[in-house]
Amino acid sequence: MSNTVKGWAAAIFIGLLWGIPWIVGTPILEVMDAQVLVWARYTVAFLTLGIVFNVGLASGKMKKKKDFKFNWDNRSDVFWTAACGIIGQGAFSYLSFLSLDYITASENGVIQGLIPILILTVGFFRHNARFTVLQMLAAVGAFIGVAILVMDPSSETNGFNIGHLICLGSAASFSCTAYARAKLAEKYGSVATMFHQFIFASIGFGVYLMFSGADFSSALGIFSSPLRILCIVILGVGISGTSYLVYIYAMEKVGVDGTGMALNLMPLSSFILAVFALGEAVTPMRLLAMAVVVVSMMLFMKFAQKETKKEPKLEAVTE
Repeated sequence: MSNTVKGWAAAIFIGLLWGIPWIVGTPILEVMDAQVLVWARYTVAFLTLGIVFNVGLASGKMKKKKDFKFNWDNRSDVFWTAACGIIGQGAFSYLSFLSLDYITASENGVIQGLIPILILTVGFFRHNARFTVLQMLAAVGAFIGVAILVMDPSSETNGFNIGHLICLGSAASFSCTAYARAKLAEKYGSVATMFHQFIFASIGFGVYLMFSGADFSSALGIFSSPLRILCIVILGVGISGTSYLVYIYAMEKVGVDGTGMALNLMPLSSFILAVFALGEAVTPMRLLAMAVVVVSMMLFMKFAQKETKKEPKLEAVTE
């Protein structure tokens, strides 16, 4: 199996896995608000990666690419790491969970499918990325699929509302830091990069909670049932703590944009879980939306495989 095929397999796996958070977060949101959940999630995540990082170094199975230093000379990388942690992780997760007060989990997952389009847009305006007509059409197709689902007249949320905008803000938070995340991983290694980002996410939201007067003790509600304990383990250890290593591996093999487009599988994963786990309704419009999004992603992937060989190697953030 070639590295490119392994990269696509990793990207597809992440696309399916990342449709789960908004489903497994639902039981936890019954006992705490979204802000506390985000803090708990990334605290568990950085502790998990801290263990992975130190055990890997001690066993000799992992080597540092370069030491990450918190000093003035390294201020650019510190800034981008903080941005990736607080905005690309914390705000992304918080806004997504907050949107569940207004929209369904399956709608949330489909809107998160816009992440590839937003990553493409950031790459076009910020990093001089260039895309073919077929890639653009595939991205537009994914957007149309999302629009079909949002405007479904039979939706439990009765059409477009503020929750859709909040969820879009969540997707934008993740997308605007995707390139910086990939460049930092190229320079410092995937484990070290995500470990430092999760520290910033945990500390950043912890400070925010202290000033906002949030009830930290509500985090203990996680231990109120075995289901909630399982959910926070899935969120913190699985989806956040270790899956980002697979995500960064995929970016290194098939590029930021190719990996991003594979995230269009998130809506499919969210939809299936929402139907079977939360009992959400299946409607013709939702099925059509799923088909449009997934087919668009497949078309992009087919063409992107030809472009991956031409993609330049990522360089470290220097500005």
